[in-house]
Amino acid sequence: MIVKNWMRKNPDTISSDLSAKEAMILFEKNRVPFMAVVDNGKFRGLIARRDLREAASWAIATQDIYEVQYFNERLKVKDIMVRKPVTLSVDDTVETALEKGKQFGRSFLPVMDGETFVGSLSNRDFSHALSQLLGSAEGLHGVSIEINGDSKVTIKKILEDIFILGLEIKGLFTLKNPDSVAKRLIIRFEAKCLKRIVSLIEKKGYNLVEVTKHEK
Repeated sequence: MIVKNWMRKNPDTISSDLSAKEAMILFEKNRVPFMAVVDNGKFRGLIARRDLREAASWAIATQDIYEVQYFNERLKVKDIMVRKPVTLSVDDTVETALEKGKQFGRSFLPVMDGETFVGSLSNRDFSHALSQLLGSAEGLHGVSIEINGDSKVTIKKILEDIFILGLEIKGLFTLKNPDSVAKRLIIRFEAKCLKRIVSLIEKKGYNLVEVTKHEK
């Protein structure tokens, strides 16, 4: 999985010369937590809505009319933004993005193509990707089968048995059990009678860890 295939293209940007007050209005309008700062096509940095709110709260808390006036009229995006933030390349893997986000505590990462800002990857995008994997929008049923290292319980064998049942598989991936080293095979599918499918899988002797039923 490569970043350029999963990133959000043409995300909202903001000018470094915009006032903090104007920036807050733009953030509320776009309803985003972060924006890349771009001037005439050149990537300058990153600004968070949280940082703007903290600056505004500080100005108000001082109860100093001059501090409030400074925030409203003179404080600019370039005074608050993060310069040289952690970024991704379009050719980085999604695994690299996850590792960078974890390492640097970032939920939003700008994506660069050389020196050009071309997109972003955030926790929201990862949540959307996970939703796609789980088939949430398609209303799919699902089962999780434990693969415990038994040579007889292989993904190939499981799929052969599943295909015999006539299931239309829409999603397939593996995850490690958080409490052990065992893996789980996650299968998302369409089926008219989930109970029958579950019963048939259990008769095959597989350990069903989870059964997810789509409620219409």
